[in-house]
Amino acid sequence: MLNLWSYRPTAIYAPEHAHLAGTPCTGAEAMARYVSVLRDGLIPEGAEVTFRAVPVVNVIAAEGESWDIVAINKYPSLESFKGMIESERYRVEALPHRLAGQEDTRLIMMEGVD
Repeated sequence: MLNLWSYRPTAIYAPEHAHLAGTPCTGAEAMARYVSVLRDGLIPEGAEVTFRAVPVVNVIAAEGESWDIVAINKYPSLESFKGMIESERYRVEALPHRLAGQEDTRLIMMEGVD
């Protein structure tokens, strides 16, 4: 799964998620909270981050396109990924941080080829 993340300068928590906001924070800090929740038992067994990097320069990209983090995550199956993001715990504890922290995102499912 290819992940492209762009952070908000300041995280924006929805009113219904204000209890998760804590002190004001950056989008990057909200995304760190998101990752922390995932690492606390939400990531499916066998899933792993296989690549993570900070983009340096766009060689070919749409005008104005910019990403703060690029990552490739490997999941045992599409079902395991769906199970994670469709879980009640994900929706209640993790998703609010992602929505607060991300300015833009792309999530592209990929399949390896030889």
